Amino acid sequence: MTNGFYLQNFLYLYSRNKHVIMENTRIKLSETVMVIDAAYLNFVINDLKKYFEPLLGRSLQRADLALFTMCLAMDAGVKEGSNDVQILLVYDEQSGKLEDCLPSDLKSELDGMAFKGPLGEFCFMAVSSEGFVSRGELYLDLLHIVLNSAEVKKLIVVPFNEEYGEEVENVLKESAVESAGQKGNAKDIVFFRMEKPVTPVAYRWEILGYPLMSALGIRSEDLQNN
Repeated sequence: MTNGFYLQNFLYLYSRNKHVIMENTRIKLSETVMVIDAAYLNFVINDLKKYFEPLLGRSLQRADLALFTMCLAMDAGVKEGSNDVQILLVYDEQSGKLEDCLPSDLKSELDGMAFKGPLGEFCFMAVSSEGFVSRGELYLDLLHIVLNSAEVKKLIVVPFNEEYGEEVENVLKESAVESAGQKGNAKDIVFFRMEKPVTPVAYRWEILGYPLMSALGIRSEDLQNN
């Protein structure tokens, strides 16, 4: 697998200052990285099913995860070509499966897997917070790692906005301030969420519902007819 994300003896130690300590670690990141909270995908898909299934009068298909991640990438501005896209799926004991997705099991079906499409190669890595830190804390730690990587040019974030979205926004704001005036080092950051930000933000944002609806088989004519 080319340009993958490799971790050797990656230890998360929850200390009093709530920092991640990494020992004997080798990290290689691609130019495009997605950091996705698996629990949030489950939460949003469940809400979409509750709303659309009665409206459309039919059951929705399980979300095609490959299609979903490609739609995310396209909405974030990734063009057709030989791109390498890394997808970091953050989960805890309660969210080890994407309940309405195919594939669904993060550890046995997705971790270390990849697929190729018109946009390039998409590689999955499942990162568990179990036994170390909370899922939100792990997400923020990974966010810092990706933001500090010179290799990454585009960052796509899908956090659990209702749980720790404010902390994510603070991290992104700090990153924007630090990279101000350094256009060569600035990252293209795209935040996927379900609602418009209430205040001006230092990043581009997109609606998460659109790529999820495509992956669930909801067509434009379904919306026009309802």
